[in-house]
Amino acid sequence: MQNTFTQPADFWQQRDFGKKISATFEFMGAHWRPLGRVLLYLTVPIALVQGILGAALQSQLLGAIRQATYSQSTGGGYLSGRFAMYSNLFQSPLYLLNNLLAMALHTVLILSVYGYLLCCVYPAQAGAPVTVADVWEVVKRQFISTFFSLYGVWIFIALGFLLLFIPGVYMGVVLSLFFVVKVLEGTGFGTTLNRCVSLTRGKWWSTFGLLAIMVLIIYFMFASVGMVAALFGGLRALLLSSGTASSPFLVVISAFSGLLSLLLYPPVLLAIAFQYFNLVELKEGVGLRLLVDKLGQADTLPEAQSSYFRPDEEGSY
Repeated sequence: MQNTFTQPADFWQQRDFGKKISATFEFMGAHWRPLGRVLLYLTVPIALVQGILGAALQSQLLGAIRQATYSQSTGGGYLSGRFAMYSNLFQSPLYLLNNLLAMALHTVLILSVYGYLLCCVYPAQAGAPVTVADVWEVVKRQFISTFFSLYGVWIFIALGFLLLFIPGVYMGVVLSLFFVVKVLEGTGFGTTLNRCVSLTRGKWWSTFGLLAIMVLIIYFMFASVGMVAALFGGLRALLLSSGTASSPFLVVISAFSGLLSLLLYPPVLLAIAFQYFNLVELKEGVGLRLLVDKLGQADTLPEAQSSYFRPDEEGSY
């Protein structure tokens, strides 16, 4: 029977590889409407603004490239022209604002998905639906710390890749659990790092395999979306090369391609979350304690599990 994920014990369960993937899509099937509403209200406005700024930044970059090419054709040095071009671009307020907004978009997206999970696992009122206002409270409360933690996580992974390729891959897999741990457990940066290392100890390969397979599944599922995004990217490049970079159509294309990319992130974030629930249950038995605490009460077991423990069920032998 399909799990509807309406109580904490539905999340805190040990799951094998296939069940973690199926739980991801079962959760999306059961909660696509309220979760989609949360993403629509909280992430789409930022994605639209970031897409518009991205289009303006690309227009500025094209102008800088043309200026550097003209300078080279009139006798200027190639290296000096390129250096001046990128120096002016990186010092541009538009470049800084675009990067900050992109980081803010990732932060709000992560907090929207995991904030929704937090409200499902620890509901303020049993049986009450999760609203946009509930998730917005989580986003407001954890935005600043998550924003800077995102930089910190990327720095750790980048340092791993700079040292050797393998440490970077290792840190990337370990820290994939960082934000679900941070949001659901409310821990600080250092405590969350230690928690991720502790949870993935002995389970690194299963976490890596889940991420790899999930990315492949999402890639093939959204191949058509990727083709549309590539088409929009080609149209955008054509507009840039034709000199009509200020066209409103370019802004619409950039914003819409940014919205399409949002479809790829929530399933991967949810798969990571179910790996987290699995690891915590495996090592700490949170779900088992929840069931023990409910002994003697009505509806002791989740609906998905109660059919396995009926006293009048003789089973098949």
